[in-house]
Amino acid sequence: MKTVKLTENELITIKTALFSHMQHIRKDIEQAKFEGKNTSFQEQILKEVQQAFKALNFAE
Repeated sequence: MKTVKLTENELITIKTALFSHMQHIRKDIEQAKFEGKNTSFQEQILKEVQQAFKALNFAE
């Protein structure tokens, strides 16, 4: 694993993008469930994005 240094603004930008992506995935899951479709793929992606978002809380 590599370590990178980010400015506070870069970190905020990445977290904002991930948060927005999570919101879109949640909407996709909601729509798929409404249509009776399998949402396991979207739910797995959502978990991975959430983990990445949480990991950024430890960034310096």
